[in-house]
Amino acid sequence: MDLQKILPPRWAAFVQQNKDNISSPPLLVIRSAGYMAVAACTLLLAFAVLSHSLKQQEKSKINHLLNRYQVIFHRSGSPGLQRSFSTTSRTTTAFLRLEGPRSRFVLISNNDNTTLLPDFSAFPPDKQMVWKNLQTDIAEGPWTVAATRVSEDVTLQIGILSRESLQLSHNLARRYLLLFFCTMPLCFLAAWLSTRSYHARLQQISHQIRAMSREADLQPRVPVTIRDHGEKELIQSVQNLLTRHRQLAEELQESMDNVAHDLRTPITRLRSIAEYGLHKPTDTDHLQEALTDCLEESDRLMTMLNTMLSVTEAQANTVVLNLQPVSLKESIGNVLELYDIIAQEQDVTISFAADPDLSVLVDPDRISQVWANLLDNAIKYNATSISIRLYPNGPMAAIDIRDDGMGISANELQHIWTRLYRGDRSRSKPGLGLGLTLVKAIIENHGGSITVTSNLDTGTTFTVQLPMVPPE
Repeated sequence: MDLQKILPPRWAAFVQQNKDNISSPPLLVIRSAGYMAVAACTLLLAFAVLSHSLKQQEKSKINHLLNRYQVIFHRSGSPGLQRSFSTTSRTTTAFLRLEGPRSRFVLISNNDNTTLLPDFSAFPPDKQMVWKNLQTDIAEGPWTVAATRVSEDVTLQIGILSRESLQLSHNLARRYLLLFFCTMPLCFLAAWLSTRSYHARLQQISHQIRAMSREADLQPRVPVTIRDHGEKELIQSVQNLLTRHRQLAEELQESMDNVAHDLRTPITRLRSIAEYGLHKPTDTDHLQEALTDCLEESDRLMTMLNTMLSVTEAQANTVVLNLQPVSLKESIGNVLELYDIIAQEQDVTISFAADPDLSVLVDPDRISQVWANLLDNAIKYNATSISIRLYPNGPMAAIDIRDDGMGISANELQHIWTRLYRGDRSRSKPGLGLGLTLVKAIIENHGGSITVTSNLDTGTTFTVQLPMVPPE
């Protein structure tokens, strides 16, 4: 059924304007139920407080009478109770019960012919209660009873008819129930207004997010139109997410450009070598030379791709490390043995100060990649001397690797950790631009850090810090 066809024009326009709010019944029902639950709890609490207050008044009244009759009993015994009860119970229905192991004394004043008298065999003489029925098994009734011992084996019990206070309690319960039903439309209206405001705020936030997604400025900025603290945090989180997304997109674009630039040369050489080999298809030596060159270029491409995968794995922190205590003296010494011949051919002097020897918690194979890469770079970029020094730095072991090579300019220093980045002067040297990126990722996977200081034509110092083996 189309409501807009059967409603008056003004109401139909209102429904069309608020169609989004009306068409979301789950949220509206949940909010309405919440408001109704709050209203019901408030009314129940108010009724419980008033009912308790009425019961306390009845208790005070019956205890006052009990204390009075107790004093009279001690002064003049049962005759005094009879005289006093006959004068004080003319206007109310009440009973006085004095009971011991060998006697029972009961006085009853029935000023309300509609009330059934208590069945004294149905409840013990020491029973105390408010708003109970003493005639039948029904729990609630008009009687309020109090009792006390006036001697070692005699109990005095007083009961009065509390029909007025009980009736007042019933009237309050009915009125509170009626009030609750009257508040249900108000709860629904409040829930509808709240839902409408909620949708309006969501639309405003969505508008702000769409506006931010079109901005070129990457600086996080909270819109001035958002005042709620929670909404500000949401906008801030979205801004940070957009900023990170744009940064990753820029890094991806830059990486793709670098990959295209670095792969273009070996792929072109591979194609040229293949074409060169096809020029003399009958010359076996010529073809063998071309195939050998193709294999070398293929190995170079495979090395580049494998290194890029290793860098991606390390940066994503998905590397499974075989952590174990390793002596830095032994770990660095093994790598120095591999580079000893290369250093001699390049006339590079390497000094290694391994005192004191420090133990670190690392993956031996992964950490060897770090030392090999840093030594290879130092030898490659015109170093004549390399010094390696170990020293403790709190809970970390520090390793300084210093060379006197060509150095790194201040402009390039902040980019050396970027994937596939190669400085202008380093492009004449063989390399992929992935070594330092892999080094940094491996060290950070181990919970360590690496820093660098460098000056052009003076040298470079890399400082690696790794967690030492904790004392037993």
